[in-house]
Amino acid sequence: MPVTRELDVRTLPPFRRHPEIFALFDALKADEVFVLANDHSPKPLLYQFQAERPGRFDWSVLEAGPVRCRVEIRRRSSEGTRRATEYLGGDHRRLDAIVPEVRRLVSESFFPEASDRFAEFSCGLSRHIDAEEQALFPTFERATGMTAGGPTFVMRDEHVEIRRLMDQTQGALAAADATRAQAALNGLSATLATHNAKEEQILYPMTDQALGSDRACDDLVKRMQAI
Repeated sequence: MPVTRELDVRTLPPFRRHPEIFALFDALKADEVFVLANDHSPKPLLYQFQAERPGRFDWSVLEAGPVRCRVEIRRRSSEGTRRATEYLGGDHRRLDAIVPEVRRLVSESFFPEASDRFAEFSCGLSRHIDAEEQALFPTFERATGMTAGGPTFVMRDEHVEIRRLMDQTQGALAAADATRAQAALNGLSATLATHNAKEEQILYPMTDQALGSDRACDDLVKRMQAI
C-alpha cells in the first residue's frame, strides 16, 4: 500500500502551522491526500478551509484526541458545491474500504495494527452517524415534516445496532480473538451494507430534493463537516 504523507505540526510554532498546511494542500494533485497531526481540535482550520478553499477538499477525522488529533485532508477531483448524496455516499465508500484492511491484519495476527486501523474506522463512522443525527436528520424532518415512522426514525434505530457492533468488534480485537473479530466484522459489514443502501437510495436523495438549491445543500454539507 502507498504511504500517506503525514504533516505533524505539533513541533511548529503556531504562526507557521496554517501556512504550511495550506502550502501542502495547494501542492496536491486531484485525489491526493495527506494526514494532519495536531495537539488540539483543528476545527478553526476547517472553517478556514471552508472559507478559503470552498468545495475543493474532503475532511475526514481519524483521531479526535485528547492527546492527538489526526485529520485526513484530500484534494477533490472536482470542485464546487455538494449535496448530501455525494458527500455522505463518498464517506460510506471511504469507510467501507478500511474494513478489508482490518480483516487482512487480523488474518495475519497483527492485532495492535488492526485495532489502530479499526479505531480510525470507528472514529469516522461515529462522526458520520453524529453528522446525520445532529444535522441531516433535523434538516430532513423540518423540510419534509416526516418524523415518527419516517426514514430518520428507522435510521436512528439502526444506528444503535451499528454502534453495538462496533463496540463488539473493538472488544474482539482488543482480546486478540481472530475468530470473534472476523465474525463481528462480518456482522458489522452486513448491517452497514443494508443500512447504507437505504440511506443512499432513499434518505439522501429525499433530503437533496427537499432542500432544492445547491446553496442550501452545500450549507448542510458544511455543517456536517464541522460535527
